[in-house]
Amino acid sequence: MTNNNNNNNNDNDDRKATETPVPESVSESVYEEIWTPPIAPFVFFLPMFYKYGVIIAKTNNTSTTNNEDEHGNGNDNENENESDDLQQLQLTFGYGFSRPWDALSAKTVPIRTIDKDSITIGTASWKDNFFKYGGWGIRLGLDGSTAYNAKNGDYIEFEYYVEGSGSRSGSGSGSDKPGKRRKYRFVSNDVETVASLMRGEGVGVSVNVGGDVTSKDGDTDTDTDQ
Repeated sequence: MTNNNNNNNNDNDDRKATETPVPESVSESVYEEIWTPPIAPFVFFLPMFYKYGVIIAKTNNTSTTNNEDEHGNGNDNENENESDDLQQLQLTFGYGFSRPWDALSAKTVPIRTIDKDSITIGTASWKDNFFKYGGWGIRLGLDGSTAYNAKNGDYIEFEYYVEGSGSRSGSGSGSDKPGKRRKYRFVSNDVETVASLMRGEGVGVSVNVGGDVTSKDGDTDTDTDQ
């Protein structure tokens, strides 16, 4: 009996030594803001517009561990690691019941496909939103852009290149063709930080939750401008 118990204990120890830890998450948020848009009470019959958000997340590659390549060699090049991080970042903005819902009322764009020179920041009044886009929500502009203008105020505009074969990077148009440029506008409570991340700068900023913008210094500024 003693020998059998010792053998079982040894087997258990061997299993624990060879088990591979299961990753806690396949992605991590770099930036996140989620809040109730002013238009929500007017579209109560459309639950997909109950919340608006902007999320920048890094999708982790779980095929390798400990920064090792397919030959088992460690990757000591920090510049390559940073480049890989930027390649894995994706931007999501839009509406949903509790957060942006990519399938129908939000847009997801890989950061690597964004034309960095096209990123601009601006401020739109109610007249701008009304005359250029005909209102608020998800709107098509006279210049061919698509706006996710959940409120008046600060916005970011950018263009990106559609990649893949017949792929759909988010909602909206199923006619996206590889190599075609698309122009979008979306609002944010912290356009400076979001635009910086879209350019590949400051990946290590604090995560924003709700409508409160948390700065690197720990100060919190709640945006109340509607």
